[in-house]
Amino acid sequence: MTNKEVVETLFSTLWTDPDTARSMCTDDVTWVTTRSMPIPGNESSIQHTGFEAVLNVANSGKQVDNGYLPETVEYPHQQLLDAEDDHVIYQFTMQCKTKKGTEYLNDYLFLVKLHNGKVQHMQEYWDSKQAFDLLFGS
Repeated sequence: MTNKEVVETLFSTLWTDPDTARSMCTDDVTWVTTRSMPIPGNESSIQHTGFEAVLNVANSGKQVDNGYLPETVEYPHQQLLDAEDDHVIYQFTMQCKTKKGTEYLNDYLFLVKLHNGKVQHMQEYWDSKQAFDLLFGS
């Protein structure tokens, strides 16, 4: 598998087939989140290390009262770009409905580092304030 295929497989299976997603990651895989969006169960850190922590981050948007409905998630734009060495840039737009029927639309960019053909480190960049306001606002 190419680096882009590994990243694409990870993100396409993370919410639907965790065993396959896990097989795309190193044991010490780390997801670095934004400071303005606390992750339930690890609110004091932006570093989430190990696959169970990564899965917790992935599922955190479903766990809040106005969280997203996974069955409504669509990706109208996706692009995987090779970067230097073992890095891949993954850019996408996520669109879905929340539990309260609100439309959610946000753009994401992940800088992904691979080691020996597996995802070792992911850092996210996105409009977390927009998501926080929608999910936690009044």
